[in-house]
Amino acid sequence: MKKSRTLTAPELHDLLLEAAETDRRLPAALRKTPGAWWPEIAHDWLAYPDAKTTTRLPRATAEQIDNYDFVHEVVASVPDADDRVLLWAVAASAAFRQRGPAWTRIAKIQHTDRRRVKSVYEGVLVETVMRWNDAIVGVGKSA
Repeated sequence: MKKSRTLTAPELHDLLLEAAETDRRLPAALRKTPGAWWPEIAHDWLAYPDAKTTTRLPRATAEQIDNYDFVHEVVASVPDADDRVLLWAVAASAAFRQRGPAWTRIAKIQHTDRRRVKSVYEGVLVETVMRWNDAIVGVGKSA
């Protein structure tokens, strides 16, 4: 994606969700070295998967990483730190989840109601899109 691209609120929401999923697909920043551990033993032989079964997430594609960087630029343009945290919290709670964001869990962390969290998120999303599009249009006029 190009930096000068305009956005809509649903498009930014989808990009945020994709960025949260991409974040989980990226390798860990620090490798955890195993200390002393004992392998878990399943008591039922049907609990073990086939040798062909893989349980890891696939690697992030180049396009997903480009979108991830673009979303970082857009979220970094949000002036209020609480709003930035809210955008990422909603995206992270909805990553790989069919039911969407965990509004209740985010509301408990923020000590408020889930409906308020959702309405504040939608407001921040619209403000962010308007601010981003105004900045893009302003850059185009001055050039």
